[in-house]
Amino acid sequence: MNKKKKLSIIFNVLIFVFVLFGSIMAFGKITVIPVSSDSGNILKYFTVQSNILAGIVALLYVIFYIKNKDKDIKVPFFVFVLKYIATIDLLITFLVVALFLGFITPDGYISVYYNANFFFHLIVPILNIISFIFFEPFYFVKKIQTLFGVIHLFIYSIFYQIVAISHFENGKVDIKYDWYAFAQNGVIVALLFAVVLLAIGYLTAFAFWKIKIKRKN
Repeated sequence: MNKKKKLSIIFNVLIFVFVLFGSIMAFGKITVIPVSSDSGNILKYFTVQSNILAGIVALLYVIFYIKNKDKDIKVPFFVFVLKYIATIDLLITFLVVALFLGFITPDGYISVYYNANFFFHLIVPILNIISFIFFEPFYFVKKIQTLFGVIHLFIYSIFYQIVAISHFENGKVDIKYDWYAFAQNGVIVALLFAVVLLAIGYLTAFAFWKIKIKRKN
């Protein structure tokens, strides 16, 4: 087993463990530092979905590498695609939290990194991005394949917009239906957020493709 695979295993084990630990805290409502929070279904959050996906894929990578430690076999294509999607998702999560949600949360900027979100918003995204860029093989050859990276983001954007927009009353929507506050200033602003995030997501997917192609060559 070469050095890159060993490092990939280490990073993916850490990702899985931190996602597992964060999930136990999140679903179990375990808090170290008290914060104002939505007591509803946390699976509606893009952050939670993205981290769970990253954790599952990290486990698949570890299992595959260990099972084939003495063989030069690539990770299955669909597993790589899931890793690509999770990496883009986590970067979007990291950016939205750091550049937007941190400034509007009622408990103050640093509170977005309390408890389970310390792992979900910071540690897991950083570990996953480093692992993907530096230690894992890349399969895509064509630019069109970079669209895979925004599949989850695109589907989630549609889901979020439908929920938020369908609950507009007198030009306003209850925050419980607009949990990221994207629609608090109207439908146009909500749609603009969706377009901007999708654009950032795709540009990121394309940038990662360029970086990996350059490193491969």
